Amino acid sequence: MLAIFKFLKVFVHTVSFYLLTTPTQQPVNPTIFPSDVTVIVPSVGEFDDEFVECIETIVANGPRRIIVCTVGVAKQTKAKQVCSEISSRHLNARITVLSLALANKRAQFLRGVSAARTEIIAYADDHVFWPPTFLKSALAPLEDQRVGLVGTVKRVRRDRSGGFWKSLLNYIACLYLERHNFDCTATYNLDGGVFVISGRTALIRTNIVHHVDFRREFQNETWLWGTVGPMKVDDDNCITRWLVNHGWKIVFHNSPDAVVETTLGTTGGFEKFRGQLLRWARTTWRSNSTSLFSDRTCWTAHPWTTYAMFISSFFNIALIYDPLLILALYRSGYTRHMYSLLLAILLSKLIKPIEHLRREPQDIMVMLPQGIIFGYVHSLFKIWAFFTARNIEWSGRKGIK
Repeated sequence: MLAIFKFLKVFVHTVSFYLLTTPTQQPVNPTIFPSDVTVIVPSVGEFDDEFVECIETIVANGPRRIIVCTVGVAKQTKAKQVCSEISSRHLNARITVLSLALANKRAQFLRGVSAARTEIIAYADDHVFWPPTFLKSALAPLEDQRVGLVGTVKRVRRDRSGGFWKSLLNYIACLYLERHNFDCTATYNLDGGVFVISGRTALIRTNIVHHVDFRREFQNETWLWGTVGPMKVDDDNCITRWLVNHGWKIVFHNSPDAVVETTLGTTGGFEKFRGQLLRWARTTWRSNSTSLFSDRTCWTAHPWTTYAMFISSFFNIALIYDPLLILALYRSGYTRHMYSLLLAILLSKLIKPIEHLRREPQDIMVMLPQGIIFGYVHSLFKIWAFFTARNIEWSGRKGIK
């Protein structure tokens, strides 16, 4: 039973990812254009070179307007200065800078939403980089009026500078998003479900986020039957669940023309990355338990995703699960199959990194073993996250209480 629960998902997802992925093609005569999109960029950053590159790649896609929403007078002044310089280099850039008194990504997003007048809203972190084909490709699924939210493939830029440890953190970040892409693509192909559309970049219909019920729930989300919150974290999970619960179709658009790049694991050192890992792990415990036991729409809307992602996430702790597999086989008396089991466990850990390793073959010999070891180390993060899931701080990010 342990083997079936683990390896059935691995086998089915591998088949789904490699044989069933068919991204929506851009129509010959589209009805939605980049000029129908407002891009919202919440930021508490320093408006450095990464921010400039982020905005310039968005400008290259030709949206009608970009709204940067930051925090405080000083950051607003700095953002206006930087965005003015960008606008002077790109005559088609229309950039508005707004500000709130306190750092709150949800409130910053809704502040931008209030100023949006287009049919579609795209939201993006301030350190993501779009290809010039991004909007045209990602808008294709929204030609279907039943589609309310579109997510795309995210990829971490590989950075080997700064020594071994910095390179290792960056490699682990690469694997984190590769796993996300693999699982979202596989489950979407099978039953149209995704466990989350990442907030790094996504597209949503404006009438959804203008709806008073959405705004109320988005600003006042709590967990554990109202005992924890309201929350600033887990914003992308909240958006994904809201659309599922209200009958909207969600698309995970795995197209080469819509691959978004980002930077992770390259700044702030281990302490920042550790905070991010804990925040992401806590989100998994909170959001998946909400989907399973509070909202419960996922059980009927996306049954495979419910098993493969929501339920499996509670048991996918390699430091516990893999020894249990080995112990169960040992106690069964069929120890002659032990090498086969160990090989199966190893292969299951190689499937999701394959796409990264195909692009970066130099990581195979040095980083691949480290990544497998980190999978067991990450189990400790997941266990600690379980016991500290009531902690809703935005760990790994400075300036947010």
